[in-house]
Amino acid sequence: MLRGAIRISSAVAARLPEPMVERLSVLGGTLEWAARPAKRRTLAENLSRALGESPSSHRVRRLVRLEVQNEARRSADFLWALRRPKELIERSEVVGIEHLGNALGGGRGVVLTSFHLGGWEVVDSLPRALGFTLNVLVTDDWLAWAVAPMRERAGLRVIYDSEPVRRSAQRLQSGEALLVLADYAKPSMRTYTVRLFGQEVDLPAGPATLSRLCGSPIVPFVAVPTGPRRWRVIVESPVPAPSRHGGREAEWETLQALADRFTDLARMHARHWAAVYPMAWR
Repeated sequence: MLRGAIRISSAVAARLPEPMVERLSVLGGTLEWAARPAKRRTLAENLSRALGESPSSHRVRRLVRLEVQNEARRSADFLWALRRPKELIERSEVVGIEHLGNALGGGRGVVLTSFHLGGWEVVDSLPRALGFTLNVLVTDDWLAWAVAPMRERAGLRVIYDSEPVRRSAQRLQSGEALLVLADYAKPSMRTYTVRLFGQEVDLPAGPATLSRLCGSPIVPFVAVPTGPRRWRVIVESPVPAPSRHGGREAEWETLQALADRFTDLARMHARHWAAVYPMAWR
């Protein structure tokens, strides 16, 4: 039923003019902002770390409202992109794609990683257009099940986080790219305490562990909107894989290097950071 609803919604979204979609997105985002105080509090706590201000400051509260509205815009763009992948490709700019190509050239795969910055799911159609296979590690829940066939049609290969780690490792060892989001750790996940925005926080160990075990470099990226139905993907230079025999210390060093990269990216694009999950700040 949800899959059908998404298809119908995407068909409607693809036909609506951009000004109308913009007005509806702002309205929907504002209503959600007003109706979900717990979400506002979590966003404020996380975004305040990026800005270095109190969660109750005017600037942080304004940023929280703007991000919830941006989330609605991303959802509208996602529905549009499901129906108009060619238009998405035409309206997207990719900066630094050579970093990904060079990393894949090593033959050990690539751990492509981001925070919940902007909307990687909106640009689902880009990997196939850019000529590489992308595996996506996603939460094993009802929403992911509903969207999975659409992602697969766009050229993505879905791996659920409930599956054995060896499946992700096999894809990397085959020389493919694996996308993993790196800013939210479920209670069951192993973590490392690193410094982010100059403060200590627990981040999931997964990207660094996969990188060490498979010898795969980590390539950070962010996908941010530049206007209605227009996107810019920024691909950073790789973070080298930790030594295979370096153990936890090598993994921590790699994760810290990744946190340093995202300190700059998240500050630059804080208005697009969907930091709606509780993070273990120290």
